[in-house]
Amino acid sequence: MRKANIDLPVAFIIFNRPDTTAEVFEEIKKAAPSKLYIISDAPREGRPDDIRKVAETRKYVEENIDWDCEVHKDYAESNMGCKMRVSSGITRVLEQEEYTVILEDDVVPMPEFFPYCKEMLEYYKDNRRVMMVSGTNLLKNHQMDSDYTFSCFSSIWGWATWARAWKYYDVGVKDWPKVERSGIMKAVQPGFSYIFLKKNVNSVYSGKKDTWDIQWDYCRHKRRGLGIVPRANMIRNIGFDREDATHTTGSSKEDFSYGEVRLPMDKDVPVKRDVEYDKAYILKYFGARKVADYLHKKLFERK
Repeated sequence: MRKANIDLPVAFIIFNRPDTTAEVFEEIKKAAPSKLYIISDAPREGRPDDIRKVAETRKYVEENIDWDCEVHKDYAESNMGCKMRVSSGITRVLEQEEYTVILEDDVVPMPEFFPYCKEMLEYYKDNRRVMMVSGTNLLKNHQMDSDYTFSCFSSIWGWATWARAWKYYDVGVKDWPKVERSGIMKAVQPGFSYIFLKKNVNSVYSGKKDTWDIQWDYCRHKRRGLGIVPRANMIRNIGFDREDATHTTGSSKEDFSYGEVRLPMDKDVPVKRDVEYDKAYILKYFGARKVADYLHKKLFERK
């Protein structure tokens, strides 16, 4: 068995998609991290097809670990759902590790993603303002002078974080009514973007939406936390336009092509919010077209 290539814990979140899992895992194999945490939900009740698919997915990963690494299997005995399975899995990893890389079963990283994460995790491990490292940058038309920047908006499609940051995570966002009344979130997401933030946080506070990532955005926004966003995109999301998708149903118009990454990165980057990047992000994802679609939907909901 070959040796590990990089001293890095990787949390791999899988469920019932052996095909996408295999594609992502092939890149993890190439990186050969020293520790691998496999987080898997159990089959859903009333879904006999899940029994086979979950078993097949777990088996594929287990049988294809061909390097010397420390393996931890966190397999649910009964179905927990997206919100509790992912959040509890990450929590369990970060109860044992100072930091970790986190990959779901439909995000395919380029090879440079792993050393990039390692570099950022080590360099910023004591900077409390920096709360996560993202491998995704889909603002292809936004010019970035540095190798990476700091944003309030950073994607969980291929990312990493520290235990010191994740300890503030609350899956139930219990303090949302108090925070909403304070108005502090409007400084992070102004205008129409705040409408979407409020809608999303309300959906998890009420238990209406079974997800975990809105809570992580909320956690960072509340603390004015920053995420590292690379100039070059390092992640392809292959989970769109599939019947078995959780939150990526339908097709995507995003350009997931990889960029050119040079390592080590030039770290002469001020640790402060890149306002221009965030303006471009808000314009793309919360601009006039998004607002029009939202208002159109609300209009039909009233009828």
